[in-house]
Amino acid sequence: MIIAGVLSALGLLVLIFKFGMRRIITYDIPIDITVTALLIYLFAGTYSGMIAAMVGGLIVSVTLFVMKRNMRREELKLVKTQDFPYRALRWIGVQP
Repeated sequence: MIIAGVLSALGLLVLIFKFGMRRIITYDIPIDITVTALLIYLFAGTYSGMIAAMVGGLIVSVTLFVMKRNMRREELKLVKTQDFPYRALRWIGVQP
């Protein structure tokens, strides 16, 4: 059951990394809640399945927390520009 939780967490982390880690870790809390809820839904039905889901959710949560505290990340912000419409959404780098 612990191996299933670890493998499912690693699989979901690989999918998250494909989206661009610097942009994803800005939204770590909603992603963490979504991944944990998805794992609980997928493994529902048995006690060992719920333990696997909780282990997977814990691994994803700790990984995203550590990465947000140690990596430079990018946040989507509304910035002023010189040309029309004078405002634009841009990815801005933020230090940890």
